[in-house]
Amino acid sequence: MSKISIFLCNCFGEIGKIIDLESIRKKLETDPAVDSVTIVESLCLPGDAARAHSVIRERGMGKVLIGACSPYGNMEYVRLALAKEGTNVRTVRMVDLREGCAWVHGKNPQGATRKAASQLDMELALLQNMQNSKDVAIQVQQEALVIGAGPAGLSAAAGLARLGFRTHLIDRGSAPGGLLNVVTKTYPADEPGPQKIKSFVDETNKNSLIRFYGKTKVSAVKGYAGDFKVSLAGPEGNTVLRVGAVVLATGARLLFPQGMFGYGKVKNVITQMEMERRFATSAASCKTAVFIQCVGARNGERPYCSTICCPLSLKNAMRVMDENPGAKAYVLHRDIMTPGSVLEAYYRKALQRGVQFIRFDADRPPEVRGQDQVSGVEVFDTISGVSRTLETDLLVLSTPFIPDPDATALARMLNIPVDKYGFYAEVYPIHPVETRNDGIFICGTARWPVSSDQAIAQGEAAAMKAASFLGKETVSALTMSRVPGGKLGHATADAAACTGCGNCVAVCPYEACRLQRTGNRSVSRVIKIRCKACGSCVSVCPNGAMQMPEQNYRVTGEMIRRAFREVR
Repeated sequence: MSKISIFLCNCFGEIGKIIDLESIRKKLETDPAVDSVTIVESLCLPGDAARAHSVIRERGMGKVLIGACSPYGNMEYVRLALAKEGTNVRTVRMVDLREGCAWVHGKNPQGATRKAASQLDMELALLQNMQNSKDVAIQVQQEALVIGAGPAGLSAAAGLARLGFRTHLIDRGSAPGGLLNVVTKTYPADEPGPQKIKSFVDETNKNSLIRFYGKTKVSAVKGYAGDFKVSLAGPEGNTVLRVGAVVLATGARLLFPQGMFGYGKVKNVITQMEMERRFATSAASCKTAVFIQCVGARNGERPYCSTICCPLSLKNAMRVMDENPGAKAYVLHRDIMTPGSVLEAYYRKALQRGVQFIRFDADRPPEVRGQDQVSGVEVFDTISGVSRTLETDLLVLSTPFIPDPDATALARMLNIPVDKYGFYAEVYPIHPVETRNDGIFICGTARWPVSSDQAIAQGEAAAMKAASFLGKETVSALTMSRVPGGKLGHATADAAACTGCGNCVAVCPYEACRLQRTGNRSVSRVIKIRCKACGSCVSVCPNGAMQMPEQNYRVTGEMIRRAFREVR
């Protein structure tokens, strides 16, 4: 068995003033698996890693145990520095002695010392009993697929192409642009929608690295990060692409409020998008326009705010007054949502222009007057406590973004989850454009309601994330991790012991387990590039055929035994 070298960091007294490192050193040296225990003042300063690596190399140590700070402190830096020096960090284990022991138990030095010794002893058990997962590497297809050609998708495609990656951009429509193609003015600068994305559309048409597929949908997806095989169905027939990464920018739909506030029954009760079409055809003439906010949103079914509704009403209310001199505009709201200094200034501009705001309560919504055509709206003003009747010849309903109806089917093809509302789910909270499935990125209203500016920014973010992956010629399965220190390993199935029950296939959230026919029986196989070492398959295997080499049952049993060694 390979001997183990241990380094205990004093952290300039931050650890040593609470934890008795010397007593721990003496205790650890009695373990026959330990070659040496070294107490050092620091491990994170320039030259520290080189000195530690020199000790490891000189003594021929195959495994290393470090007791220092948290992985979220400087420990990740130490790990990377050791790797740079040539240490095999797959055989290096780290124990949090500073944040997890010394700092939280500062008033109990003896307890902190016992806890530190116990944790180090448990990690020793792991190093002594662990095995190494066999790594695999795949060739990365250095091309990308962007699904959806709205502002987010155009931004992502342009970003990838500028970085030198061939990009396939598809959309169900015949031309790129999405909803902005029908918006004649965008907030807050009153810039025409097509003009806002003109630079992206021009790049799509001119950049030889971007190929646009109109009226095209995804029909099937196979493969994994670095090598997806995507089947497309479109006017050119069936096309199969091999790409290394996929960016989902499929957008969202606006809710049609059928039956709400007379919509669909009473003339001149319209949605914001229908209002945009009236502006485009110069058919938005009226004497008084009333806008009702949060129609179909911020309720039990859709408790979320749709982001764009309030600024959109501010823009269209001011535009009604601009294009119809003497016209009035009222915005009936539960709250006005204009986050940030730019939109706050936009709200104040609307106030100064004469747009009138009336707040109502969700339990007492406005009532529409008129049988065949809207004639007025009655609303209880919660600020003044007075019911007001507003005569109007145009009622505009602000409805929220809702998920694209094809989102769930596409998510199923790509093996990524959707949230409870139907939007693509991100890896919450620190990976906002990444998904559970490596190589699949999300942006724009496909992941959550956002403005066009936010969608463009998210498209750029998704492009950068995809590019960082596509830039590698090969990728190792053991590097596919989002947590410090790399992936623990990946599950391994013992074909001789596997009975082919399929439990592992049923519970794996990454679709990394597959049943494969071998002779006259089925056995489990693990797609290592997909496995995230979550251990779900191990927990449901009835006969121990599925194991995590780095955290096998011997490791777990010995760690538990040592954790309670002093209790017995």
